[in-house]
Amino acid sequence: MKEFLKSLLFLLFIGFIIWQSWNCKDEITGDELSKIVFPDSNVSYHKHVEPLFLNGCAIPGGCHAGDNPAAGVSFETWLDAREKVGIISPRFPEESRLVWAIEGRDPGVPRMPLDRPPLNANQINGIKTWIKEGAQNN
Repeated sequence: MKEFLKSLLFLLFIGFIIWQSWNCKDEITGDELSKIVFPDSNVSYHKHVEPLFLNGCAIPGGCHAGDNPAAGVSFETWLDAREKVGIISPRFPEESRLVWAIEGRDPGVPRMPLDRPPLNANQINGIKTWIKEGAQNN
């Protein structure tokens, strides 16, 4: 019985991952995302982070948008992004699961954005800087 439950949970998990892959719509190209450039400091949510989220994570019909976002995490607004504890840990980028996910080091989670080109070093460092600076709604 125990082995059956383990097998069932594993199959459900795999099914969820496959469903999420089909559910994510790639409506923006990697070229468009690469145009989003972050400064070395004073990162603004509205000027830098929000465009990246809206063009790479929360695109219409995308993974982290809508009524049923992937893993219950939405990046449509600043409040949505901050809602789930641990996704963004203000002042502590290395403790933020968002950073783990975009760097591909969150156990059991594929590198984000899923099925799209990875964020470039400038964008990853920009997200880390924004978090280090307090993950403000600025």
